[in-house]
Amino acid sequence: MTKHLITQIRYQLQRQLKIKMNDSFNLTVSFIISPLLALLMALIFKSDPELVYNAFYPNFLFFMLVTSIFFGLLSSVFEIIRDRTVIQRERLGSISGLGYYIAKYLALSFFGLVQVILFNVVAALILHIEMPIVLFNSLIMYLLLLISIAMGLWVSSLSSTLLMASNFIPILIIPQILLGGLIPYSEMDKILFMGLGEESSVPIIAKIIPGKYAYESIITGNVAFSSSVEEINDEISEIVGFSKSGGFMSLDVVEMALCDEGSLCTFKWFFNILVLIFYLSVLWILGYFTFKRRVYDA
Repeated sequence: MTKHLITQIRYQLQRQLKIKMNDSFNLTVSFIISPLLALLMALIFKSDPELVYNAFYPNFLFFMLVTSIFFGLLSSVFEIIRDRTVIQRERLGSISGLGYYIAKYLALSFFGLVQVILFNVVAALILHIEMPIVLFNSLIMYLLLLISIAMGLWVSSLSSTLLMASNFIPILIIPQILLGGLIPYSEMDKILFMGLGEESSVPIIAKIIPGKYAYESIITGNVAFSSSVEEINDEISEIVGFSKSGGFMSLDVVEMALCDEGSLCTFKWFFNILVLIFYLSVLWILGYFTFKRRVYDA
């Protein structure tokens, strides 16, 4: 069974990669858009040649994460719908539904990785970001892109038409922009806190937004992976209260990690990465079983 599944994944992965590579126009556009967006965003959010004094660097990080959500959703949200007829026909030939789904996800993840690398290389050159932070930013951006791909495949399995799938895109993206953390939660209407405004620093609805945890992680990670206090961006230092309590958003939940003082788990960026991995796992499993029930077994 396992050997058969591996064979199916290998066959389907080769097929998916070949299909993507043969679509030279979309492939070229995808790989050109990524560095162009990085160039545009880096120039817009470059208020100072030195990263330390760049007041708009946190804004750049936020919209970098929004870009990864766009990349992930747009690359995946129409995939299952387009393949629906082929999947149902080839199912009669004992094609593995799990093998197809894994291969589809791996192929999209590979091209997404190329986009993330291109984006961060261009941004690093313009904003003068040091290598440890470039690598960390790339990790968080890619992790959020993987979540978005899983979300897109789930939506693609739920939708019966391209129009229906496209309608989900703003529903999935706009709340993450509004509640992802760039706009201070303390300035939002108290109705969003559902009566818990005095006890919580984050609206209840924001706590189910993956982008919120990605932004927390990338902001605090930029502090953790700076080579020295002098290298930390001034605006980020102020956001996380680096010189004071180190608090940011709802990051008191780090105590729930049940780790000893000084260990990796006490780092706020690490806790949020664990949350993002949880989101990825749940969305991937949900997407696969939705695909199996509504597409493969239909």
